[in-house]
Amino acid sequence: MKYFFILLITILSTLNISKAQRSVTGKVTDESGNALPGVSVLEQGTTNGTITLSNGTYSIKINSKTKFLVFSYIGMQTQVKKITGDTINVTLLASEEDIEEIVVTSLGIKKNHKTFRDRSIPKSDRIYAEYEVSDYTPVKNDKNKVKSGLLTAGELNDYGKWELWKDISENQLKSYKTLWKMIPQQRYCVQVTNYKNKPLVNAQVLLQTKKGDTIWEASTDNTGKAELWLNLFDNKYSEKDLIINVTDTGQSYKLSKPDKFHNGINFINIPAECYVPETADIAFVVDATGSMGDEIAYLKAELEDVLNKIQKQHKDITVNTASVFYRDIHDSYLTKKSDFSGNVKTTVNFIEQQTAGGGGDFPEAVDAGLNTAINELSWSDNALAKVVFLILDAPPHNDVKSIEKIHNLTKQAAEKGIRIVPVTASGIDKSTEYLMRSIALATNGTYVFLTDDSGIGNSHIKPTTDEYQVELLNDVFIRLINQYLTIPDCKEDIVYNEEETQDTSYIAGNNIPEDTISAGTTDATHINNLTNPGKIKYYPNPTVDILNIEISGNMKEMFLADVSGKILQRFDINNKNTFRINLSKYPSGIYFIQYQNGELWQTGKIIHTIL
Repeated sequence: MKYFFILLITILSTLNISKAQRSVTGKVTDESGNALPGVSVLEQGTTNGTITLSNGTYSIKINSKTKFLVFSYIGMQTQVKKITGDTINVTLLASEEDIEEIVVTSLGIKKNHKTFRDRSIPKSDRIYAEYEVSDYTPVKNDKNKVKSGLLTAGELNDYGKWELWKDISENQLKSYKTLWKMIPQQRYCVQVTNYKNKPLVNAQVLLQTKKGDTIWEASTDNTGKAELWLNLFDNKYSEKDLIINVTDTGQSYKLSKPDKFHNGINFINIPAECYVPETADIAFVVDATGSMGDEIAYLKAELEDVLNKIQKQHKDITVNTASVFYRDIHDSYLTKKSDFSGNVKTTVNFIEQQTAGGGGDFPEAVDAGLNTAINELSWSDNALAKVVFLILDAPPHNDVKSIEKIHNLTKQAAEKGIRIVPVTASGIDKSTEYLMRSIALATNGTYVFLTDDSGIGNSHIKPTTDEYQVELLNDVFIRLINQYLTIPDCKEDIVYNEEETQDTSYIAGNNIPEDTISAGTTDATHINNLTNPGKIKYYPNPTVDILNIEISGNMKEMFLADVSGKILQRFDINNKNTFRINLSKYPSGIYFIQYQNGELWQTGKIIHTIL
């Protein structure tokens, strides 16, 4: 009898412990001697832990006074092992408990399922979710009607940070990098504009060696930026002797000795005509295995609503939509697709027909779903935006072949200018979060996650970050799509609008409320919960090139961000009263200055225009 279950890996966050530490290593196998990857290894009595790698090995630093390690894994009996040396090998035994039951939840979702619970784990420490064998079906009654606008979500935009991965402990980060063999740290950001200082869209951008080897390829987005990565999957190339090659309409332009992001953005201005594509391609790739049953009915309602709203909001653009549903090997199907269509009803009807079922283990065929989306859908040759929303609650398989497929698909998506935006549901563990955030970075996307605030579905883990804003998933989808479709008109400059600058929205992915600062008056002060609040003035606004900044009070640092929340530049303002920001190299558009005022972060809107 098959087990349908998932055990969320304990959230691994290293606490401050005694300076006296020791390292323990070992290997975890099953009764047949097979390596077990993804086993949770926890220092008893703490939240310090790690996971085993693809070959079953692990390494963990613990307090020298700790006496026990706890080993837990899906479908296996948890073992508590006494620490008798620096090497501890463990063999986990299969659990025999299998409970079959039928439950109707208060959400109106009928579940025919089997659950697994490991009774060896103390009740207070159990973290598990129950998943079905057969399809989930919404119970149709007035009180529990499935509709859009119910699911809640957050966004973690790693491009909205100055330093990557500072929110993940070194021990965890090393484990995730080793498991997935994906290390997005050596970033090269390129800003391409034309002779009128307009962003150039869909220019091909290559990071190459001087010998001509192409390391990474991407296309400029609606802001004219491209993200390039050195040694994303290995450590093959040196930082020396690199060039960036930009190609547009058959002409190539080279930049020697490019800067890594920490040293600045690489600006390239080329003599090209301004062109705004009138097409956008948006695809939804959805995990349709049984574990998605607790939320798939609601997701279908959200997607239908989002597609209809986007089509109404962007009548000047042909928005093509598509969808792919995937399961796992040995299921009734591997992938199903509805190719791109300018008629949103085609995609909506396809989504409506899909149900959740199959699966049976934690990993699913994510690579098959992505392959169908990236290589089998009819993407436009020249689109303003190409986006894949990857909705899932489980990682891909982590064998060598599957990981290699994920690497290749990530690289292919970047080459085709396709952003991958993972949307994770209940069941995701920390290792999967790292992988999804890495894929988002590699493809110029962002990371979205469902939250428990809606009360729908099983428990959702919180992302590893300092804070985030909870929104309706519906709003997140629409906000992101609108960001990806925003671009200055070729024939018009940014027009200053006093009412627009009074907006009190949030910078995408940064969760920082925007000051109600007029672009003309430019004076801002903290009001609530501040110690020694400061003041800031910035002028002229709108500005053609130079923005003057005057500050007073407890100001520490300042950033420049674009409309998508992507941080572009950092300014060290300690002990400075005045300084200037030169915007002349950036395309005309809306930007934000983001600054720490006392104990809180604030932002102000900047209009960058041209003569």
